[in-house]
Amino acid sequence: MSSDVLEKRYRTLLRAYPAEYRRERADELIDTLIGDEPTARRWPTLRQAAALIRGGLRVHSGSTAARPTAVRLWQGIHLGAMAVLALGTLFGLRGVLEALRSGGLSDPLVVLRDHGVYEVMVGAALVALAAGRARTAAVLTVAAAVVPTVISPYLFSDGLPQWWVPVVADGLPQWWAPVVATPLVMVGLRRPADVPPAPRVNAVLVTAGVLALHLLLAEGFRNVDNMTSQILAAVVVICGTAAFLWVATADQRLLLAVTPTFLLGTLYQLNTLYGAYGALSTGHVDGAEVAKHFYQPYAPPSLVVAAVITAGIVGSTRLRQHNRA
Repeated sequence: MSSDVLEKRYRTLLRAYPAEYRRERADELIDTLIGDEPTARRWPTLRQAAALIRGGLRVHSGSTAARPTAVRLWQGIHLGAMAVLALGTLFGLRGVLEALRSGGLSDPLVVLRDHGVYEVMVGAALVALAAGRARTAAVLTVAAAVVPTVISPYLFSDGLPQWWVPVVADGLPQWWAPVVATPLVMVGLRRPADVPPAPRVNAVLVTAGVLALHLLLAEGFRNVDNMTSQILAAVVVICGTAAFLWVATADQRLLLAVTPTFLLGTLYQLNTLYGAYGALSTGHVDGAEVAKHFYQPYAPPSLVVAAVITAGIVGSTRLRQHNRA
């Protein structure tokens, strides 16, 4: 009876693997895990559970494909484009809400013109890319960078209305998301025929993981005003980042997917510096307010860390493959 319970729990863990892989190898894996000897265990060991989950992540990343490096590269580019567009959509929505809250209710048509057109277009590009319509996504991504700028070039204007100042200083400038995503989508159009696209559900989960990481890094210390809360926030951020890296070292497509989103964060900080000092020169805000909004320490260091981690993981993977050969 205990063996039946143990087998059931092993099969639950095996759901970390793709369905096709489970159909071919599940029974073999179960036989290896349980063995021929009777056992009184009812639960897999922690080490076995971690190994099975990481094994499933590796299979999802293409480790069993004929060309695993090509699968990781091209699917990582696709996932990176999705993550950038998703981040742009998320912060675009935040921009709409901030604009309305900061005085935009007095002129909602202006808010819709300056934020709504972008939000619809970049959201449509994200949906098209997730649905596998890469060419449609490419057109919508380029349009999301060009059309809102033509309709309202407020991102490049020094004469911003006063209620826009906190939006520009505190929100992610939406314009950078389609700009960063465009080359990724365009390169993705050249994906080799023998490299399969990332499964839709898996792509959505990866994108959600990247968004969760950014929300932890960007929002982890926001509105934290005492030492105890800061310590708890730091623990949450460190644990969340460690969990992401644990997954990303097994599914290395995440490393490729997350790197352009950190580039987006760096461009955000550079753009914020320009916008904040422009607001300071017009007298809309004082120096303390500029420093408060500009202080976003996670963006440039995170880009460097992401690049170093990616290089280290790729190097260790190549070394491991060489040693096995």
